[in-house]
Formats: sequence, C-alpha cells, structure tokens
Amino acid sequence: MAKLTIKFNDVVIDQIVLKQGDMNIGRRPGNDIILDNMAVSGTHASIFTIGEDSFVQDLNSTNGTLVNDKRISKHHLADGDVVTIGNHSLTYINEKAVKAAPDLAKTVILSAPKQEDLAAAAKPAAKASDTPKQASIFILSGANNGKRIDITQAVTNLGRGGKRAGAISRNGHRYILVPGDDGEKLLLNGVKIGRNGEDLKNGDMIEIGDARMQFYLK
Repeated sequence: MAKLTIKFNDVVIDQIVLKQGDMNIGRRPGNDIILDNMAVSGTHASIFTIGEDSFVQDLNSTNGTLVNDKRISKHHLADGDVVTIGNHSLTYINEKAVKAAPDLAKTVILSAPKQEDLAAAAKPAAKASDTPKQASIFILSGANNGKRIDITQAVTNLGRGGKRAGAISRNGHRYILVPGDDGEKLLLNGVKIGRNGEDLKNGDMIEIGDARMQFYLK
C-alpha cells in the first residue's frame, strides 16, 4: 500500500495512504491532500495511482513541482522519491512500486483503420440501453511512460512502429481486447489472448512485446 509522508520545514506533519485513482494536492479546501501554505497553488498537483504504480503531475502551478530536486511536469514515482511542493516535502513510500524501464520501446496508440474488421472479431455487443463507463489506458513503460489515454472511439488500435498489435473494441459497457494482424505478441495479465478477444476489467495489464500498459475503468 503506497503512502506519502508529509513534512513541513523538515518536520513530519502527516502520513497519507494513497487511494486508487486521482488525488489532488493543493492549498484550497476540497483537495484530497491540503497543504496550507501560500507557496502552494490552489490546486497544485495530482497523484494518480493504479495498482502498485503512482504518478505525480504538476497542474500548471505557480511555483512548480519537484521530484528529487528536479522540476517535473509528470513523473512515475519510485519508492523513496521526494516530491517538493512549496515548503512541503512528500516522501513516497511503496516497496512494491514497479520501477520504470527507460530502455523499453515506445508504445503508441495508432489511428483506427479496418475498424469494422476488428469490431467483428470482438464478442457480441452489449444491449443498447447499457451506459458505457469511462475507460483509459495508463502507459507504465517506454517513452510515453505516465501518459493516460482515454478510450472514446468504438475501436482503439494498439501498437508501435506503425504496426497494429491489437485493439480495444468498445461495445456498450464492455471493453474487449482483440488481437491485431501483425503477429506481435499481445498478452493480457501474462496470458496470450485468443482469437475472439477477452473482456477487459479494471486493473488488467496489457503487454505488447516488452512494453506494458494498464487498463483503468471508472
């Protein structure tokens, strides 16, 4: 379970357990983590946690957000990282945190050619009366590490280097991972998916070659 130890002028003032999803940090009431100091913007930064991975992102704050004394816009947190916001320091504690591997190949979301073919390969659509939930992909390794991509199209292709390794088909409230046509290895939670695809659940891990991403459903 990930935690933040919060210090003000080197004095520990609180310890916060990070919940799954977004937590905003700022000076104003209503933030999940309130830092009452004029050096902190009203809504200064956010921490997004999914599984054992946490990411901190600056929200265009006035004074910026630092991790280990370096200014960042977005950062994949590792155990022991120190986030500095104004006169506050927030130490990230999570021995199970997965370290990013910078040498992994870039993972990209491609355009969606042949959408009809991919949709046909998926399982039957849900009832029209179902209300879709919002789904996202959170990239956990590679050049796009820390990027979150919302799934809004009927078919979202997954791949890299111009190749389509698979796709996520949205049918009502269901999101289905189906294989692509380039022969690249596509795994769901460590298992190769079948020809007809597999329903995705919140927290599922998708691997394309040596790159990985996590499915988030809210």
